[in-house]
Amino acid sequence: MSLNNGVDRCVTFEFGDRVRMTQRPEWGVGAITRVENVPIKGEMTQSLTVRFPNAGMKTLNGSVAKLERVEAEQSAEEPRVDRISGIDRIAEDEMLAGLADRKLKEVMLAIPEQCSDPFRTLESRLQSTLDLFRFDQGGRGLMDWSVAQTGLDDPLSRFNRLELEQHFERWACERDAHLNKLLREARESGLQMDALLAKAPPAAVAATRRGR
Repeated sequence: MSLNNGVDRCVTFEFGDRVRMTQRPEWGVGAITRVENVPIKGEMTQSLTVRFPNAGMKTLNGSVAKLERVEAEQSAEEPRVDRISGIDRIAEDEMLAGLADRKLKEVMLAIPEQCSDPFRTLESRLQSTLDLFRFDQGGRGLMDWSVAQTGLDDPLSRFNRLELEQHFERWACERDAHLNKLLREARESGLQMDALLAKAPPAAVAATRRGR
């Protein structure tokens, strides 16, 4: 059976497997609760029901969803990092309120390391940056972004919707500026963008055209 999980086209999954959606890492490591073999366009594929800790139950087409299997040991080594609680503890001291504000701004405006890591290729940094355009200010997009950004399972337990929207607007400006920097590097190096843009979210394609 030929199944595309974004890494190995021959991988199949079983009940109980722990998996990560590579395009939605903020969903966390989920557990497969149901596997069905179903015909799609004349070929058998897997229909997977997965319970994700930060996104609930999802039914995914195994030949399309970019899933990677996560071993139990690996999962245990990758707990979600709460980046906010320590800042809130600092803010309890009035003398350190300014420091807490600066640290909160740093967290909420941060661009993921994989987008700027100089040891990664320009193409891989661009791909990671283009993927950030999957986030938007819609209900699900905003929540997925805030979970990824803060490390909190429920960001609304700390921020209200307006605060998240304001932080997102500032972060989006940082994201756009970083993309434009990478696009300049791409032009200087002669990197062809067609293959990257073919897999990018529509908002990323539009932003790239504006930045050219």
